[in-house]
Amino acid sequence: MKLRLKIFLSILIVSLTTLFVSNVILINKSHLANIKREQERSINEFELIRSSILNSVALESSTNTLKTIVSRYAEYYEQKGIYLFMYHNGTYINNFPNLFQDKDLSNLTLVTDNQKMVQIMKKNSNYYFYVSGLIDETSVLIYARDITEIYSAKYQSIQLSVIVALSFIILLSIFSYIYSKWITKPIQVLHKGAVAISLGDYGVRIKESRDEFNVLAAAFNQMAQAVENRTFELEEKARERQQFIDDLSHEMNTPLTSIQGFADFLLSANATDEQRYKSIESIRSEAKRMKDMYTKLMTLTYAREHNIELHKVLVIDILGDIKTTHEITLKELNITLVTISELEFLTVDRTLIHMLLSNLVKNSIQAMQSEGTITIHVYQSNDKQIIEVTDNGNGIPEDKQADVLKPFFRVDKSRSRKTGGAGLGLTICANIAQLHHAELVITSKEGIGTTVKVIFQSNT
Repeated sequence: MKLRLKIFLSILIVSLTTLFVSNVILINKSHLANIKREQERSINEFELIRSSILNSVALESSTNTLKTIVSRYAEYYEQKGIYLFMYHNGTYINNFPNLFQDKDLSNLTLVTDNQKMVQIMKKNSNYYFYVSGLIDETSVLIYARDITEIYSAKYQSIQLSVIVALSFIILLSIFSYIYSKWITKPIQVLHKGAVAISLGDYGVRIKESRDEFNVLAAAFNQMAQAVENRTFELEEKARERQQFIDDLSHEMNTPLTSIQGFADFLLSANATDEQRYKSIESIRSEAKRMKDMYTKLMTLTYAREHNIELHKVLVIDILGDIKTTHEITLKELNITLVTISELEFLTVDRTLIHMLLSNLVKNSIQAMQSEGTITIHVYQSNDKQIIEVTDNGNGIPEDKQADVLKPFFRVDKSRSRKTGGAGLGLTICANIAQLHHAELVITSKEGIGTTVKVIFQSNT
């Protein structure tokens, strides 16, 4: 059952129950008050009539005289809807057979001295209020008043309450329907929003209100934003993956085409020894570039999937390894590598950090080609440890700085291919930094140089 229908029925049932119970209580209370008032009136009038009869008859008067007086009173009060009977020695005087039978009044005759009997009886669709009491030792006076109007008023009240209840049901039904629809409107909006999201419309948002639904709307909007962000991330990753595959295919095609061309040339009988040597050297160079690409791709995979093992490593040992690795290349190109360490230890994976720094130094070397300075500075700023690599090379154009971390991206593709670069170095560095919960920040100015910072999030 829908919530709107539940609210509608709840309002209707509670309201009708309250109306019914209150009407029953009020009608019964009013009816009982009327009966009580009529009882007091009848008793007082009975006493007045009995006193008048007794005052009209002397104590020594005969029974016939008493009968005559009661008959006169009976005729007088009959015009007012009041009936008087006298029961004497087993017989009734002034009986009204069309209204009452002897058996109807039998209980009223069983009264004793200083006692009155009160009773309500129905006869021929009318209601009568009876009062009986002794006139003398052998005679009982019976008083009957028609109180049908009291019961008619009760039935009219019931009929009126039914009419009012029916009118109330109609009005309440309309109000309940509108109210239930209004109060569940936010749920309908949320439902539409959820359906829209399920159909791929991740930009849908719910307008926040000032009631309890505000929290739900805010949570829905947060969920929608999270779904949108996550979907965008997945789409972006899919695009990056496809771009990676496309770039890899392109990068592999160039050396393979070159190798195939030189191999076909070697099969030619007209090739000289010098031409054969140059062809073999070209094949070797392209094969070396493919192997380098393979090595870097494997390094990238290793960096993503490797479960790093953090150990305290002497900073001076890490920097010494980097100097040894690039010593010959630096000497040939007349490039100076300066290392500055303000920290004694770093808690890192030594192999991965060596890969990271080695790639950064290679990028700096490619940016200078000859003569220049590369500085590796290890220090602490506030509570964060930082490895900073700076060079005074060509720098990176501002419009390309956002793309340098993408696989196979090159600032200068022609120069990179000549130097054997595949555009994977900074991608590897970013992955290694991420494994160490560190941030890789690159700042560069074209013609001045580049600075790369590896910022660890806390003391390691």
